[in-house]
Amino acid sequence: MLFVNLLPSSEFLLKAWAERMIQSDKGADSPDKKDEKDKALSAAANPENGISQILRLVLQELNLFYSRDVNGVCLLYDLLHSPWLRALLKVYDSLQEFKEKKLVPAAPHAQALSSEVRLSHHLLDGCVLCVTLIHLFLLCPQALLSAHDTVAQKDFEPLLPPLPDNIPESEEAMRIVCLVKNQQPLGATIKRHEMTGDILVARVIHGGLADRSGLLYAGDKLVEVNGVSVEGLDPEQVIHILAMSRGTIMFKVVPVSDPPVNSQKMMYVRAMTEYWPQEDPAIPCIDAGLPFQKGDILQIVDQNDALWWQARKISDLGTCAGLIPSNHLLKRKQREFWWSQPYQPHNHLQSTISEEL
Repeated sequence: MLFVNLLPSSEFLLKAWAERMIQSDKGADSPDKKDEKDKALSAAANPENGISQILRLVLQELNLFYSRDVNGVCLLYDLLHSPWLRALLKVYDSLQEFKEKKLVPAAPHAQALSSEVRLSHHLLDGCVLCVTLIHLFLLCPQALLSAHDTVAQKDFEPLLPPLPDNIPESEEAMRIVCLVKNQQPLGATIKRHEMTGDILVARVIHGGLADRSGLLYAGDKLVEVNGVSVEGLDPEQVIHILAMSRGTIMFKVVPVSDPPVNSQKMMYVRAMTEYWPQEDPAIPCIDAGLPFQKGDILQIVDQNDALWWQARKISDLGTCAGLIPSNHLLKRKQREFWWSQPYQPHNHLQSTISEEL
């Protein structure tokens, strides 16, 4: 952003630098060379020229001093001649041109107009070829016309449903949470409280939709999902409601009094065994499990749960975290596995020492 903000003043800076380079040249210039420099300076001062044109003019001036390396010209010449700088300046010129023209769509409902034209084919009954061409050209770019109308109408974000107005005063502590769920999972697990039977948010998966929103926390009590009360429902029934929901999901929750804070530092571990969530009946949510094999490097991002940590593979740091057994739970599972194996007696070697001593 700093580089882009400095670009409008680059014309003055490049012009001043070119003048300094010319003045630093001690040799006398021929009349033809002097005329070329004057033309370059006048072109650089012209506001109608874009940044790319000014860069080309400066490079022409730098080429005169390149062989003698006057005031470090070689380094500056290589910098200004770099492809990435040229590409960036071309993009900047294009954006400036677009900003000055202030392009507006001719019509905000291009898709509706194309449908209207297709339905008017009876006006061209005498030309079968014309009707065929109209259908061909108007049926194909439907996605393009839809995208055009979306941009023209500035329909960039999904519309959230209005908040209910009939919230009783006794529910002041409740919070309304709206999340836009597409194909991605919600990124949270739920459980039933053993004493009260309430449906609680068990954990929020690091990097998931709920975690990125910052609106749901572990310990929040679910009251409603899309207007449906969850009182008396099993966690599986609530999960089914969430799985069938598309688009915007509205939660009514009672926030936890003290939201958990993950103050532990991230750490990296190498797996010394393999783990498959599909084969673990004790995992809270199979879909949230993270399978790994021996030798995988894991980044542990959450250790608040004593039994189930949240981690992700170092090769997939941009993805949502998954559940893995904690170090304590994994050791316990290994002990249980060892004790469950049938006893296999070892064949002891017979002593070769004579018993008659």
